[in-house]
Amino acid sequence: MSSPDKIQRSGQTLGEVRRKELSHILHVERQLHELRRGHASLDPTGKIIRSAEIRDIREVKFASIIENSDQIEVEQESLPDIAKMMENAADVSRHDALERLLRLQKLYLLTERIILGLALNDIDKGALDRRWLNRWKINASESSNGALQQLWARILVRELINPGTTSLRALEHLACFSLEDAEGLNKLGSWACGDFVYRSALQALPREFDLDLFENLEEQGIIRGVHGKVLSKTLFSQSQTHFVCRISMTDKHLLIQSSQPRPELHVPAYMITKLGRELISLVNAPVDTAYLEAMMQDLHARGMSVSIDDRVQGDRHCNTL
Repeated sequence: MSSPDKIQRSGQTLGEVRRKELSHILHVERQLHELRRGHASLDPTGKIIRSAEIRDIREVKFASIIENSDQIEVEQESLPDIAKMMENAADVSRHDALERLLRLQKLYLLTERIILGLALNDIDKGALDRRWLNRWKINASESSNGALQQLWARILVRELINPGTTSLRALEHLACFSLEDAEGLNKLGSWACGDFVYRSALQALPREFDLDLFENLEEQGIIRGVHGKVLSKTLFSQSQTHFVCRISMTDKHLLIQSSQPRPELHVPAYMITKLGRELISLVNAPVDTAYLEAMMQDLHARGMSVSIDDRVQGDRHCNTL
């Protein structure tokens, strides 16, 4: 990738140069794919030479065998010796390394695109921790899915803004993520109330509640309370004269109140672990409106009133439901 100051000196626009670089990356990826499948090879100068179609090659060999079947014997293909196998291993290693490098280049382009949408003052000017950055490179370069690459780019941007935000443990955990795992995390983010999920509200929505998903989240160490002891969340009152408590949900704040002077309220919950909260902070899922409505109905049944404070770029609009 060309540095911004070099692009500025060349008189070209950043967008034009980045489009050319991305187009080149995609072109090299196609060439690498052809090399891996045996549809092309490299000559001594490094130039791509396209091989003939496999179908055409087979037809030629077949015709040759038929015409000369009485005169020659068909030679059996010999197995490769150790030298040939080492050569093949070196080729595979080089192809893998190039593939990882191309993925990193695309991730850097995605990261830069996100940064350009931020205020430059938000970016920390210090160098990233070398151990953290090396671990990010290793794990991120293994991801070929577009949605997961967006996630890895956001992780790098967040670390640039606030170093130390994403732990090495979280990076290792995300390295094992599939697209299905990322979708599950996104769903969890739409239900999270700080450090818990309102269990009875979610279970009241058969279409939303997926026990397999929650079992998988518990197995990954993201939540607790699916199996074993039934857990609850204690909401403590922030006032001595009456019950009042505020909880956060993605882009919303809930104000829970009661005229009765009670010190706390217990609600059924799946508890989100520290690792889970760290991972949820990486996604930006809107609140599940059906789940929110079920929450409010349950709280109303417990004698509570609920107000919702929508937070959109600093603007707040309070609606009492």
